[in-house]
Amino acid sequence: MDIGIVHPELIYPRGAEKQVCKLSYYLNKMGHDVTIYTFEKKENCVFNSLLENIKIISLNEKWISGPFYSYNLVRWHSLIKKLSKKIKEHDIINAHNHPAQWISKYTDIPTVWTCNEPYQHNISSYMKKMYSAHSLIDRRLTRSTKLILSLSNGIKELIKMRYPDKKVNISYSGADLDHEVKHETNEYFDAIFVGPIQPQKRPFDIIKAFSSTCKNIENVRLHFVGNTTSLISKRMKNEMIKYAAKNDIETIFYGSVPNDKLYELYNIADISIFVSEAEPWGIFPLETILGGIPTIISDQCGIKDILPDDNPVVETGNIRQLADKIIEIKDNYHEYKYKTVKTSKMVRKNYSWEAYSRRMENILKQCS
Repeated sequence: MDIGIVHPELIYPRGAEKQVCKLSYYLNKMGHDVTIYTFEKKENCVFNSLLENIKIISLNEKWISGPFYSYNLVRWHSLIKKLSKKIKEHDIINAHNHPAQWISKYTDIPTVWTCNEPYQHNISSYMKKMYSAHSLIDRRLTRSTKLILSLSNGIKELIKMRYPDKKVNISYSGADLDHEVKHETNEYFDAIFVGPIQPQKRPFDIIKAFSSTCKNIENVRLHFVGNTTSLISKRMKNEMIKYAAKNDIETIFYGSVPNDKLYELYNIADISIFVSEAEPWGIFPLETILGGIPTIISDQCGIKDILPDDNPVVETGNIRQLADKIIEIKDNYHEYKYKTVKTSKMVRKNYSWEAYSRRMENILKQCS
């Protein structure tokens, strides 16, 4: 097949960008021609090694311009129209992440949209009212999309509410380890979180949970890896630092890090925590499970759909339950370690990036 993939940007080392680049790499390895279309690509993108044989067509225009979201929404429509004029002949187009699906309005090529997150699903009611006009335009521009793919059951329901007239299937996603996790021991109990420091990811819950258990666990270190460049992220980080200092919890923020540094942190991690709300999938917690690190997820984390019932899950926002689960894992560490290694074998077999790409290959063939 000749496949066009549309994604707004290739800048940040986030899960959505990794998904697009891993999918492109494996589809190409399977013998398909792959072209990625994007508004903006960073020259030294962290995923460049995956894109060596992939054709990249970029507008070289800013994905985000200025702080006003409404202004960016207008720009995105203009950029989509401009990008559509660069679309070559393809058998199928796979759009990723809003507003990539709008490309279907401006091409006759069948378009399958991998909807990682339905637009506006996690913003306030006030903001939803503010952008109600955009919602109507969004539905019209999405109308020609042939199929919407969801990464999990919970997100599928949100997508169906937003686009009630569209067919929605579940594709799940993938995860792999780029390096072996070595499990280095030290005198600390090291906990790791990877993701942007923002309210939806609920990293503050981790500090609050450890603050309530600090008398029970000695030598705790909390490691937060992820982007802190936005105003909301900076404000949240400062609040977290103050709260941790007040409760005498050693907390380290790294910002975005290269893969080698990330795996240095995986090597020392005793526990991984990812208790995000309305999370479509969860590449980071799957990576730590693959690495044999006991991993707590929230009940709104998409990977809950594929994990066994004995994987540690807590109610989103329930700090007391999270604290109790941390103590339970610490007190029964070898048991949880064994369960995690067992789960990792299933994940490695069924939810690798290659397995995800083969699922996508079948879906794209059926829709082309």
